[in-house]
This record gives sequence, structure tokens and C-alpha cells, in this order.
Amino acid sequence: MARELEFFFDFMSPPTYLAYTQLPGLIARTGAKVIYRPMFTIGLHQLTGNRSPREVPNKARWMGGDLQRWARRYGVTLGANSHIETLKIIPPLRGAFVANERGETDAYMAAMFRGMFIEDVNIGAPDSFARLLGEAGLDPAAYAQGIERADVKDALKASTQEAADRGAFGAPTFFVAGEMFWGQDRLGFVEEALLEQAA
Repeated sequence: MARELEFFFDFMSPPTYLAYTQLPGLIARTGAKVIYRPMFTIGLHQLTGNRSPREVPNKARWMGGDLQRWARRYGVTLGANSHIETLKIIPPLRGAFVANERGETDAYMAAMFRGMFIEDVNIGAPDSFARLLGEAGLDPAAYAQGIERADVKDALKASTQEAADRGAFGAPTFFVAGEMFWGQDRLGFVEEALLEQAA
């Protein structure tokens, strides 16, 4: 049986983006299959009583520098998104379910994370969302329709609730054979767990 890695993510989360950039290498080394699980982190915080680091000034200042250190270690670009205060992240999160249905998850994830952390795009704005999809070779009309479907809306709510029920409190959260790992800086432990899964 293939090793499986559940990846609960939110496109608003810089640590999640950093983790995402490291998945190709992790997959190559472990042969794992990644199951992408969108969740609404603000909703998760409400369910669990957690707070965003942005709401704790000292932590926010420290975390910004720390994330840039990790970006340099990984050799990737991590830009600030100037739209963060007004960004409506739920439509792009719903879009991840549509992408999965259409077999377009890889292209969709790359487009959303690139827009968010490299190109400084308001990925929740309908025109920007459509442009990113078009540039990635995806059908903007299909996604515009898909994210309004009741089952897709319910799927995001259910995924967020499931994350809380399983012990998650922030993004990114990983599960390997039921064991939970939180944070992009725990990928070494995630990799060890994946290699042990089929040992």
C-alpha cells in the first residue's frame, strides 16, 4: 500500500506555502501520495480557541523574520501579500475541491500559491482568481460555477471541522497513519513517519 500524507492547508498561511514548496522532494524520497485537504484556518481558530500569529504583535514580528530564514534555507521566494487584510480566501479554498474533482490539483495548487506568495495577487478577487486559472490552463468558468455549489461549500466546512476534531489547531497540519504533525518545520518528522509507515 502506498504511503499517504494528509496535508491540511490554507492558501493564506505562509508556513503552509513553505511546506508546499518542499513536498516534491519529500514525495521523491518517500514515494508518498499527498492528499490535499483544504481548510479555513480562521474557522479552525474559532473552533479551537486558537489565534493567528498576526494577532500577537511580538509573535508576528518574530515569525516574519523566521519564515524568511526558512525560505532562504529552502531556496524559495516568500513574498508578503499586500491584500491579506481584505482577502476573501474561501472561494480559492473551495476551488481546491473543484480542482480535485477535475484532476487538476497540481496545476491549481501551484497557481494559487504562486499568486499568493510570489506575485502578490488578491487570489480571492473574482477577476484575479480567473486570471490565475487561465494562466495555468484551467477553465475559469468551470471553477466560478463549482465554488458556488452547495456540496463544495459543505465540503470545506466539513474538512475544517474534521481538522478540529482530529486535533488540528493551525496550518499546515499533516497526518501520517493517524499521527499529527503541525508546522512546516516538522517536515523532517513527517518524512521519518512516512518511511516508517511501510517498513
